[in-house]
Amino acid sequence: MHEMQVVEIKKIVRETKRIRTFFLDLDVNAIPGQFVMVWLPGVNEKPMSASYTRGDLGITVLRLGDFTRRLFELSEGDLLGIRGPMGRGFKIYGDRLLLVGGGVGVAPLAPLAEEALRDGKEVTAIVGALTASELLFVDRLKRAGARVLISTDDGTAGRKGFTTDVLAELLEEESFDQCFTCGPELMMAKVLEITRSKRIPTQASLHRYFKCGIGICGQCVLDGTGLRVCKEGPTFRDKELRRSHEFGRYWRNAAGQKIYFGRR
Repeated sequence: MHEMQVVEIKKIVRETKRIRTFFLDLDVNAIPGQFVMVWLPGVNEKPMSASYTRGDLGITVLRLGDFTRRLFELSEGDLLGIRGPMGRGFKIYGDRLLLVGGGVGVAPLAPLAEEALRDGKEVTAIVGALTASELLFVDRLKRAGARVLISTDDGTAGRKGFTTDVLAELLEEESFDQCFTCGPELMMAKVLEITRSKRIPTQASLHRYFKCGIGICGQCVLDGTGLRVCKEGPTFRDKELRRSHEFGRYWRNAAGQKIYFGRR
């Protein structure tokens, strides 16, 4: 659905100090991994992953720049412009599923876990954050029936270190039919490196700067592939990402300039 709809914010949930979930008066039946374009009049329009994909649409937002700062100033009852859900979501294959999420990247993975568990799948979720207070949706995943493994950079919860450390150790002992990942791109690139060595098919959800959100402008094309993140993505199969010399290295800003990951 590409038409703009003006919808009311029904509820705002403070997930962490920097992350909030906005429940909107928009009934959806989206595929986990799809996104919506969120419009703030006079500010901008940005893509946001759907973190609640059935019933009232939910978007879970990390306060980072001017757009999200202005979004955090809104209250229940205020209005937003919404286009979507759009894009390609996750596709579930097999029965033993592994999820690897870092920070707010857990947002599109949580409804995927819920859907898979409803269908009788076995789900293990590795959830990582900088510190314990920034962990997202751990209780939600556990309530749904997932096995949850935690890592924090500072060691305040779970294993001290990265999600990829937990992943590498887990795959020495167990195998899975499919892996799904979302979070910082350097993390996802490492996830794909590890799962490829174990021959576990993996899908990754990417974030890029969007202008149109419907595949017309070409702003979000992955170099080396011709694939548009807003149209053929935002979820991609590992074999698609191996064709790209952009994934895990850089993204492009509004002017098309390459911004390399890990550089300030």
